[in-house]
Amino acid sequence: MALNLKNIQGDIWPKLPKKTEIFLFFEITNAPTFKEKLNGFTKHLTSAHDAQQILRDIKRRKDNGELQSDDIIDIEAVNIAFSGKGLKKLGKEDLGDDIFKKGMYNDMVVEGLDRDAEWHGEFKGSRGEIHGVFLLAGSTEKAVQDFMVNVLNPTFKNAPGGSVKYLFAQTGEVLPHETEHFGWADGVSQPMIKGLDEPSTEKLAPPSIKPGIILVGTEGDTENHPAWAKEGSFLVFRRLKQLVPESIQWVIETFKPQATNDKGELMMGALSTLSSRLMGRWRDGVSLEQKPHTDDIMNDEATVDDGLKKGPEHIALMKSNDFNYHDVQWQDKCPFASHIRKTRPRGDHLDKDGNLDDTHAIVRRGIPYGPRTQGTETNSGVSMHDRGLLFVSYQSNLRNGFRHMQKEWSNKVNYPLGKGTNYGGQQPGLDPIIGQWAEDDNENNYANIPRLDDPRKLEKIKLERIVIAEGGEYFFTPSFSGIKELCK
Repeated sequence: MALNLKNIQGDIWPKLPKKTEIFLFFEITNAPTFKEKLNGFTKHLTSAHDAQQILRDIKRRKDNGELQSDDIIDIEAVNIAFSGKGLKKLGKEDLGDDIFKKGMYNDMVVEGLDRDAEWHGEFKGSRGEIHGVFLLAGSTEKAVQDFMVNVLNPTFKNAPGGSVKYLFAQTGEVLPHETEHFGWADGVSQPMIKGLDEPSTEKLAPPSIKPGIILVGTEGDTENHPAWAKEGSFLVFRRLKQLVPESIQWVIETFKPQATNDKGELMMGALSTLSSRLMGRWRDGVSLEQKPHTDDIMNDEATVDDGLKKGPEHIALMKSNDFNYHDVQWQDKCPFASHIRKTRPRGDHLDKDGNLDDTHAIVRRGIPYGPRTQGTETNSGVSMHDRGLLFVSYQSNLRNGFRHMQKEWSNKVNYPLGKGTNYGGQQPGLDPIIGQWAEDDNENNYANIPRLDDPRKLEKIKLERIVIAEGGEYFFTPSFSGIKELCK
């Protein structure tokens, strides 16, 4: 049965068009009034159909020269999602997902490796219970704020017998060329969803996933969710602080011995190569699996801008998804422990029939927050401003999706499994970007990275915590029909 684009909220697919996004967290103070107001507010919500039309229009206008690549058009796009406590307040308790029901704090702090002291108080309830979040996206922060003042506030907050209490907001802004604060192209290699995205024509690219991996109650969803939840999706929100100057200093200190020649000089491209092995891609998004060698780059300052100047063939490679990590027993190109291999293992993770198992796939919709790193910070090696990623992902099953990726892949030294055969039993180690370890654990905070002079020899490096989880919550983004059910 075809998916109903007018019933799916647009951030799930294809994404909300945006330059700025405000996540406005709220507590429901009057459930009957909130239901009444929400029922009328749905006309302001952006469906998958709406978002697709906006994105197509932007592409058409750029293709015919009406818009330049950096031009901004006035848009606002809005979605809404609810926590487990929020759904309970509205009379819907069991979504068939125990991870969602317990909430992120219990799952990732009490039973996980997030650290309580590093979570901001508002995510622990200091300002009130988080019942839901408005996703407010737009062309500028002012456009989003105007929508809040002119539409959102009169409907929910300032209406007679107001139905919500705003708790706090988190604001993100897209960086140039859609990079993240460490400098790498972000949002590369999203899964293609059957019935929504055009299948890839690349031979080695992962095949399209069934929609039920992302959308509840559709083909491929193996869980027992209530009927009203159909075409909704579980939303993971995480505030991830990125320690950029500290990460640069750590990379230099860690890899300088390998990157220095006999004269004591840094070899051109060496640090760029070794730091890219932590991520699994060059900064411009090209995968190491497709272009692994040091002579493929000009210098240690190579950026997405540099990649865009290399012509059509290289630009196509920046967007390419044509790799599967074979031969999976060697890591001459992309290290086993690299971030992109840990979080989407492709040919390293097969089902019982030997086919790629992509049932743990997620779609990512995050946005950076905070200012770009300045030279004074880089030189000092200390962050002087708060910056990071407002991580957002969607999946139909939290245990299979984000949680599995973080706890079973990124946080496990022996994943991908069975990789010690050619390396004397040495395990891959943790994900060097988002991998976590216990505060008193000084044994497992490592990654084994192929050496610059011989990729079949490994260098065991001690990891630093360059990404810090500062809070978050699990939400459910209902379909439009699901919202109608909530409003009864």
